[in-house]
Amino acid sequence: MAKPEGSANALALQVATPLGMQLDLEVESVQMPGVAGEFGVLPGHVPLLSALKPGLLKYKKQGAVVTCAVGAGYAEAGAHHVRLIAEFFARPEDVNVEEAKKDLEKAEARMKSFHGQFGDTEHGEIQKELDWARARLDLVAN
Repeated sequence: MAKPEGSANALALQVATPLGMQLDLEVESVQMPGVAGEFGVLPGHVPLLSALKPGLLKYKKQGAVVTCAVGAGYAEAGAHHVRLIAEFFARPEDVNVEEAKKDLEKAEARMKSFHGQFGDTEHGEIQKELDWARARLDLVAN
């Protein structure tokens, strides 16, 4: 379990989902999929609050980069910590490739038949489904 705040050269990374705490460890850096683009956090970062889209979460621990997938949510960061609250979380070993492919096909079909307004609630939900399926497939392709 990570300390509440990371040391001077580390970050306390915490990832929570509706299923509970998924990660709680000390890391050297974090990269996340923000809705405005991917961004990274290093120790000493200025305070930050960002919405997340489904995608790949990468963190460096003891010099090794570890990659996971996260669903939509929010990230809050400071000089010594990064906290994510996300709909979903998956490690590579958690991904059922066939299920992710089926989810992607269903989401693509829904998007293709969508006739509403770009950016409305239904469109946003379909996009999140597409992004989550792609994130899981990208995770196992790494």
